[in-house]
Amino acid sequence: VALLGIGVLALAGCRGGGGLGGNPEIVEKVATNQGADLKLTWKSVEGANGYKVYCDGNKIWEGKDTTYTIQGSSKVCKEVEVSAFSGSDEQKTRLDLTPKRTPISGLVSHNHPDTARPSWVKLDFTNGSATSVKQRDVRPNTPNTGWFVFFGSGTPQFRDVKSTTSFRDSTATMEVAFTDNISSGNLAPGKGSYNTVMNVSSGGRYFFWADNVSTYDDMDNRDYFGVIKVTSLSGSSSTGYTADLEIYIQNKVPGLRWVVTHSH
Repeated sequence: VALLGIGVLALAGCRGGGGLGGNPEIVEKVATNQGADLKLTWKSVEGANGYKVYCDGNKIWEGKDTTYTIQGSSKVCKEVEVSAFSGSDEQKTRLDLTPKRTPISGLVSHNHPDTARPSWVKLDFTNGSATSVKQRDVRPNTPNTGWFVFFGSGTPQFRDVKSTTSFRDSTATMEVAFTDNISSGNLAPGKGSYNTVMNVSSGGRYFFWADNVSTYDDMDNRDYFGVIKVTSLSGSSSTGYTADLEIYIQNKVPGLRWVVTHSH
């Protein structure tokens, strides 16, 4: 009986040792192809027969490799999961790519009579936040930060900090350019359709590209992308405008052009 018990324990130990050695740790997540694609690399898992990649809960790849590139031209994900599997056992690692959302209320155009209210927006890519600020608080050369003003003489506009008279000769770390080309859905467009001055309207949705000027006009891993939604807009060029915004920043992977602004 004692020998039989030892044999059962030994068999159980063999079965336990044949399981997965843990979750596949993601060691690299990098934007490639000028930010359109996402390359993932993960550590191999002991006991794994293979690996799977999921996009928003749907399996998009299965294989033996420990690297895979998701092409944004066909898939733009809000959440990615990498799994290791052995038979029916599966262990997953989750990568959240949800853009950081910030609402901004009561932004006034630069020509608004109420000069106590802010007309500038600061984009902080370190933490993915957007805040409204007054012109006296604008610091164009702040690292990893972009700035734009709500301009109101004539058609309401967003203007990059260098596209204003006050800061034209300043040294800016980032140039913020905009596009109303939303035909690509949740993938910000590539080069060629951005402008540092953009006419805006109520209900408008605009992608932005914050281009690090150290590698100017290159879409690379020093840049950031996002979306600005104009949820309300009132006023006129003579009285000044007031706007409410929702700003989404993709700061989970620098240089990635994926900006999903809706829920699953």
